[in-house]
Amino acid sequence: MVHKNVGNHLKELRAKLGMTQAQLAELVGIARVSIIAIENGRFIPTVETALRISQAVNIHIEKIFWLQENNQ
Repeated sequence: MVHKNVGNHLKELRAKLGMTQAQLAELVGIARVSIIAIENGRFIPTVETALRISQAVNIHIEKIFWLQENNQ
């Protein structure tokens, strides 16, 4: 069975921009702990949240998030 998960480069991209988790969370309108969970792959954001993150960092969503396949 193939399971798809969402991978992300959010932590690296945010760091390159010199933005803190708190700053990004404020721009997106979510809690800092949510940014931490997304960056660590423990939480998959909704489409709306992913789009808000994309807008906040001014990077196309496909450069931040992608589907990855896990064979399990």
